Amino acid sequence: MLGFLIAIGIISIIVIAIFITITVYKSFAINHSNRIKKLIELNYKYRFYDFVSNNQEHTYDNENFYNDISEQDYLIYQLQFISSKVNEQIKLMRYNSDLKFKYQIDLKEIKNDQTYDKVPKGFILKLLNKIEEKAFDKLIQDPCTNYYVEVKLKLSNINGDVYSSKTRTFYSEDILQLIKRLNNKRGSFHNDRGIWEAICRVERGKVTNKMRFAVYQRDGYRCRYCHRGENKVTLEVDHIYPIAKGGKSTFENLQTLCHDCNVKKGDSIY
Repeated sequence: MLGFLIAIGIISIIVIAIFITITVYKSFAINHSNRIKKLIELNYKYRFYDFVSNNQEHTYDNENFYNDISEQDYLIYQLQFISSKVNEQIKLMRYNSDLKFKYQIDLKEIKNDQTYDKVPKGFILKLLNKIEEKAFDKLIQDPCTNYYVEVKLKLSNINGDVYSSKTRTFYSEDILQLIKRLNNKRGSFHNDRGIWEAICRVERGKVTNKMRFAVYQRDGYRCRYCHRGENKVTLEVDHIYPIAKGGKSTFENLQTLCHDCNVKKGDSIY
């Protein structure tokens, strides 16, 4: 037991000694390395913009909606509201890209100057240079230059437990192309059919199972047209003002219809 405690004590002393040595070497390197001083000045000269995430995430409790709606569909829908923010971020990341090119040229000029403004007496030069190298590399700026949006769609059960998910990352060029297609419209009418269909799919998918059953309960589990109940017909949730005409998936815009009445109604507004 005594031998074990002595061994632990020796190991502890060695660990502390190593820690102190590294700390002293690192302090000397940061304070006296010529290229670290130049790098700090360079970093002050080159100010890059931070990456601001506009990642999207949504959970569906309906497997049909989850399977029907793609990550691109969801991004198209969200771009209706965040396109100005996304466009601004893309511009800033392109600025970063141009500035990073200049930064790397200036960085190359100072990178090989691994000298010190003070003679490192009592130091193991090889170890000092190694620690200085790590400190230098850690200070090099590595800004984001390519903007992206990650879209993650999840599928949960009735208790909210997620059991499936899908993710896709969209980069600047893809996003700009989607925004261009999204903006191709007359008034509120989208000329690109694929864009409009994507928006409709996502809007339809906003009707959760919880909302669906709330609508059924509000309407007494009966069709609001023919008044037949669930024991006689198959009930469905219908958008009073159709999605195809700009209707939204709000509680007030939903009603209970049987399958036959829903088919008969189609995209009519009544």
